[in-house]
Formats: sequence, C-alpha cells, structure tokens
Amino acid sequence: MTGKAGASPRSRAAILQAALDLCAERSYAAVTMEAIATRARVGKPTLYRWWPSKGTLILEAVTEQMGEPYFMIPDTGDLAADIRTWMHTVTTIFTDEQLRGIVAGVIGSAQHDPDLAAILHAQVHVSLSERNRERIRAGQERGQLVGLDPYLIEDMLIAPLWYRLLITGRPIDAAYADMVVDAVLNATGRR
Repeated sequence: MTGKAGASPRSRAAILQAALDLCAERSYAAVTMEAIATRARVGKPTLYRWWPSKGTLILEAVTEQMGEPYFMIPDTGDLAADIRTWMHTVTTIFTDEQLRGIVAGVIGSAQHDPDLAAILHAQVHVSLSERNRERIRAGQERGQLVGLDPYLIEDMLIAPLWYRLLITGRPIDAAYADMVVDAVLNATGRR
C-alpha cells in the first residue's frame, strides 16, 4: 500500500491503529486526517507524505488488519465448498459493525478521490481478483463449475453482497450468502 515507503514501523503502526480506533469511536465520515495525526502523535504533514488522503490511509489500515485471506477463495480441492467458505468469510466483514462502515466509507470515498480509486483498483481489486479467478480456473480445469467465465462467476458471487452493503442496506448473513452461492452453482449446472 501507499504508506509503507518511508514510514518508520512504530509511527506507521501508531497511525494505522489511530485511524481504526477513531473509525470505531466515531464513523469513517467523521474521522479527519487531523484527528488521526493528533491521536498518533505525529504531524499532519507526515500523514500526507505517506498517504495522499484519509481514504488511502484507512484502506491500508483495514487491509492490513484483515489480511488477504479474508478476500481469497481458499483451495481445498473442492471449488464449490471453497466458494461457500469464502462467501461466509466476506459476510463476516460486511456484518462487522466497525468494518462494515469503514469498507462502505472507503468505497464511497473512492468515487470522488482518484488517488484512492487507483490504489483500490490496482493494489486491492486487480491483485486479489486475479488470484480468485485463477482459483476458479484451476477448479474448472479439474471439471468443477465449468461453463461460465471466471470473471462472471466472481462477479455473480460478490456483487449481491456489495449491492446490499452499499445500496439497499438489507441484511447480509450466512443464509443470504448461501442463497447467492446456490444460485451461482445452479447457473453453472452444479447442484
């Protein structure tokens, strides 16, 4: 992510933790770079030297806290089961009160922050999505979930969760994730 170059490990850790703590106490929208700097006991120019915006800083804090496994389809050899596990993991992120608001805030900010949008796309979406599609392709090569493009499978799985998180506000839970997975599995001919 953006902030790693040049930041001392101790200062960087304090800044990222301050950002997460403030989001938990307030909300993503209410947190400012000034508040993060004050909490982390660094100057505001330091933050901007390492991160171009609040969104990029908080994106780094969240992705570091959760780690890539939350976003990756596991590989046990059973693609359908692995997709279900992955969807349940994503559901836990989208139902966690703190993370839900932060994730929605970062995505919303990316709509008008070109730096954040570029970082989100290049360092998060492209990297993780490509590895998930590779996982789907590997399963297809073993005869699992053949018949649909891996891009489409991934989109069909994750889009309903994002839609509920960002647009409708309707509940996201394991039962809903299972309904989405079942619909996609049925579309691929796997029951």
